[in-house]
Amino acid sequence: MPLLNTVIPSPSTAPHSLDDARVQLLRSLLVDRDWSQASFLRAALQQALARLSAPGGGALDEATWLLVADETARYLDFRRLRNLEAQLRGCPPEALQYTRADWEAARMAEAALESHLRQVRLGSYAPEAVPMFRIH
Repeated sequence: MPLLNTVIPSPSTAPHSLDDARVQLLRSLLVDRDWSQASFLRAALQQALARLSAPGGGALDEATWLLVADETARYLDFRRLRNLEAQLRGCPPEALQYTRADWEAARMAEAALESHLRQVRLGSYAPEAVPMFRIH
């Protein structure tokens, strides 16, 4: 029996909207005043954006896709932590001065906390028992 009201996206529209989202994210990270990159990385990202924004959407090589994927993943995490910091301070994210260096420091603090919690989970805060009697 066929399913009623089944919507099947056309293959031509689904990837296009995903590419639009990637292009918009790439555009956002390039204009974000608080998210800086090394000049060579910024130039490569700008070239990738230009190729993706070109009519017909230019193709990127695998190395460039990996570069874009890594930088956008970092940027998404940056936005997560910036939003969290803004919530903690009770202000909108746009009003907060939160830079890539702040994000890197926060990531290191998160990693240290995760490592500490793993050690606690595997160990104990209680001191080891001291033997009452020594055998000589």
